[in-house]
Amino acid sequence: MIDKKHHWLARLPGQLSSTFANAAVLALIAAVAATAASDARAQAVPLSVAVQKNTPAPVPAETASAGTAATVRADDETVQLGRYVVSASRTAQDPRYTPSSVTLLDASDLAVGQITDLHTALAQQPGVIIVNNGPAGSRSSILMRGAQSHQTLLVVDGVRMNDKAADYGNYLGVADLSGIDRIEILRGPQSTLYGSSAMGGVVAFNTPRGSGAPHGSLSAEAGAFHTWQASASIAGGTRFIGYSASVNRLETENDAMNNEYKHWGYTTRLEYAPAENILLGGTFRGDNGEYQEIVGGSNIDIDNYLGTLYAQARIGSAFTSRITGALHERHYVSAKNAARSEWYNKRKIADWQNTWQAMPELEVVAGLNYEETGYYKNDSGRLHYDDDAFAAYVSMTYRPLEQLAFTGGVRYDDFDSAGDATTGRIGATWLPTKTTKIKATYGTGFGAPALDDTYGTPATMFYAQIPNPDIKPEKSKGWDVGIEQDFLGKRLTAGVTYFENRFTDLLVWKDTVIPVPPTYYMEGYMDNIEKASTSGVEIAVVARPIETLQIRINYTYLNANNDTQGTRLARRPRHTTDGEIRWQAMRDLTVGLGAHGVADRIDSYVYGTQIPVTIEDYTRVRVFASYTLRPANLTFKVRLENALNEKHEEIKGYPALPFGAYAGIEWRF
Repeated sequence: MIDKKHHWLARLPGQLSSTFANAAVLALIAAVAATAASDARAQAVPLSVAVQKNTPAPVPAETASAGTAATVRADDETVQLGRYVVSASRTAQDPRYTPSSVTLLDASDLAVGQITDLHTALAQQPGVIIVNNGPAGSRSSILMRGAQSHQTLLVVDGVRMNDKAADYGNYLGVADLSGIDRIEILRGPQSTLYGSSAMGGVVAFNTPRGSGAPHGSLSAEAGAFHTWQASASIAGGTRFIGYSASVNRLETENDAMNNEYKHWGYTTRLEYAPAENILLGGTFRGDNGEYQEIVGGSNIDIDNYLGTLYAQARIGSAFTSRITGALHERHYVSAKNAARSEWYNKRKIADWQNTWQAMPELEVVAGLNYEETGYYKNDSGRLHYDDDAFAAYVSMTYRPLEQLAFTGGVRYDDFDSAGDATTGRIGATWLPTKTTKIKATYGTGFGAPALDDTYGTPATMFYAQIPNPDIKPEKSKGWDVGIEQDFLGKRLTAGVTYFENRFTDLLVWKDTVIPVPPTYYMEGYMDNIEKASTSGVEIAVVARPIETLQIRINYTYLNANNDTQGTRLARRPRHTTDGEIRWQAMRDLTVGLGAHGVADRIDSYVYGTQIPVTIEDYTRVRVFASYTLRPANLTFKVRLENALNEKHEEIKGYPALPFGAYAGIEWRF
């Protein structure tokens, strides 16, 4: 186990504890980046975007995230192709032919809207329900299309970053958007391509690839609740090497006493293309958070590290092979007075993916995946569980006509702890006109229980999990059908999708001791519900009546039920709406208004009872504005969060933040 006190990555933030030291470090990074930019701007050539005549062009990573695909001519001219998605097929695909319901979020667009954290960016999208256990620094859960929080998979830099034991909740609660170039949200059962924990959907993002002359940014923001944050980033490359790096620091006291939160986030990617058809690279992503929990009064330390190494080769014009190795570590410590509870997860991952363009109409993606998982718990004694998993998958996309595409795939997973499972998925896309897309999918999924679900964990001052040796893997079936339509020369785009999911042996927590003040001691076990179901409608509308005005409206209607008991599943609102109006009032001035509304929801219980309770509806409004001063490339930003100061809770007993005002500045070079 990593000793947090002696791990150099964990010690570094503590050594820079003062505000002045933190600011000095970020300023130093920016100064070095700016110096490098001025020295190398004239001679750098973008990696995999433009190359000199008669020099080899690197091979773009199959899982590399980018807003647009690019190809290269021999005369140095870069030819931009259309947007593409990677998550739906594990290879670059034109979204017009993707039958799955997928959303692309560009980092540049999120920055204009002054969205600074990952869970807020996700919460704005149809079908994505985000529930936070309090303000900044608390845990966040994704209930995609009403699925359980552990049934949504985060795929980061091409590998799975969570499972039932090593969940994403603490990471998502602290993750900022520095070091992310774009986000893909893939809805519906995705176990065929991604295995366990992908029954509800997938959220995929990558560390940015660097290319071109050195460039980057330096930003700082301060505001309500003694909040301040600062970040720095740099990226660039030559014809053979690409690099990117970012660092972010956030501190806030939130709105209650003893509810402070401090966070470091940092990312880097380095790529080397020694020949035209070969790409070597690696990424690293780290997060360190310190949080004072408002409910229970514990001091929580959260560390999350993910590193990858990959090699990719293109063999001929039709075959590409990629091998990725990854190490993921998660360390969670909760301490109160003399009591201490500690969890540690370590996952080693090997993934081999092959893409074959068998013929112009047929693309085949196939691969193998192997994972070793270690789960450690250290309180009064040491608890250690291990698990291994192997998977093989194949997926095909067939386009017999320009207007028609079919996809299909199958996957086999084998867990030492939970046994094996076979899942499949099919889909179809039809483009009857240039402005109309009709899509449909059907897929199956499964979710392996965590090792502590089966074997339990010893009791501590705060928590105990009772063993359940009869626990079974979750299974699901899901389908959706939708239509996307452009109107008025693409000035108005609308999409409607209907979905249904059926779950068998759904895993739920059952209390044997309900947490009540002042100890908040929790005891229970995981059990299988015989049947559960979710269904609903997702609507997304984007209007651009004039060039300088954009209006976005997303709406989700959701039914989520425990079919065995005939009750609703908790924390799934029937109605979720998110909208934004963004106006470029002048060339350098942008103003905007956003609102997020939730209605008709219940929580599981009030402390001391097992009776579901209704939680009040709420609408949270945000206002933002930015002005860019040229040619200095300085952007001044102002935003108001919860502008109407509405009191509300996303989870019963965890109040959200009231009105807050923030101001910041960003310099791009």
